[in-house]
Amino acid sequence: MAQVLIVDDTDIVRRAIELALRRMGHAAVSTCDAGEALALARRNPPDLALLDFRMPGMDGATLFQELRAALGERCPRVLFVSASPPDEVAREVERIAPAAGYVRKPFHLDDLVRAVGEALQPAEPARRALAEGST
Repeated sequence: MAQVLIVDDTDIVRRAIELALRRMGHAAVSTCDAGEALALARRNPPDLALLDFRMPGMDGATLFQELRAALGERCPRVLFVSASPPDEVAREVERIAPAAGYVRKPFHLDDLVRAVGEALQPAEPARRALAEGST
């Protein structure tokens, strides 16, 4: 399964996400600190990063830009989680990471699990290439 990095400043949210992902069979690691998240990602680049959009210190958007700068091609797909108004998040996400997903807090774990599953699906061109290569 996938390696997932969870960064959220709300302890209960972070723990609930981590538990749900582990139950799905993913290797999940979490932190409330953006600096620690960068260090974790540099040591073991994740397949997916779930980032709280609004956190004290470095917010999720800035953290994503730092991950992209530090990891380049190994930068994970990103799924933002936020209680911020959807329009505000959508504008910022479109600016920095058009392919990123977004889950609005509060959320049902089923919705988050579905969003994680979608985020981990290969991109459409990669899927076509795999299908063409297997025929």
